[in-house]
Amino acid sequence: MNKYKKWYASITEHAKTRILDSYTERHHIIPRSLNGTDEKHNLVDLTAREHFICHWLLTKMHTGKARSKMIYALNGMKRTNKEQERYETPITSRVYARLKEEFGKTHSATMRGRVPPNKGKPMSEEQKAKIRATKKANPRIITEEYREQQRQGRLGKTHTNNTKQKMSASAKGKPKGPMSEENKLKISNGTKGIKKSKEHSAKKAETLKRLAAEGKHHSMIKVTCEHCSKEVTKLVYGRLHGQNCKSPVLP
Repeated sequence: MNKYKKWYASITEHAKTRILDSYTERHHIIPRSLNGTDEKHNLVDLTAREHFICHWLLTKMHTGKARSKMIYALNGMKRTNKEQERYETPITSRVYARLKEEFGKTHSATMRGRVPPNKGKPMSEEQKAKIRATKKANPRIITEEYREQQRQGRLGKTHTNNTKQKMSASAKGKPKGPMSEENKLKISNGTKGIKKSKEHSAKKAETLKRLAAEGKHHSMIKVTCEHCSKEVTKLVYGRLHGQNCKSPVLP
């Protein structure tokens, strides 16, 4: 048994006989990617620091394909979420650079000959239909707290010139002006059966009152119909003019 295996065994064996009151992370002694099971004898609770060290030792203990899997697992240790407090290890820049370089080579060899999921052929209509069906069966509930977080995150941010050019290029060729009947029908079908919350209705009423007070409501703003040249409010324009007005343009 080499020194890395001894260190690994020392940490995992010690963890089996102790009780921790602090934050812990569940660790598979024999990793699942190496055919380890979820049985009790193969699981231990480690501190965040011990967990990172164990995954680091696993890259030293294995060779070949097994080592490649352990490098992937070690790279995944940097992923965090609200349930995890990943250990920020004070490893040197040289060690970090070596690990990143080795991960890059391993990942490149693993993906050789494969089509990355974010590249290659566009999704088929069958795949798109499956995704739409999954989303419809499991609708995402967006809370007001989430909306506020998104709004706060966008405050003060501006698009770069490069982003603006991309947005402009993306919009080229798309029809401008009033929506087509097809688009209206799609939106109508997509919103059928969805009830608006009381908060949504209250916010909508508040917005309409504010626009009316500022003189910006569509019932107050006047536009000229391109067909009959009459000056009407936006409210009337949408009902009687525009595509609904077939009168010849006056000289």
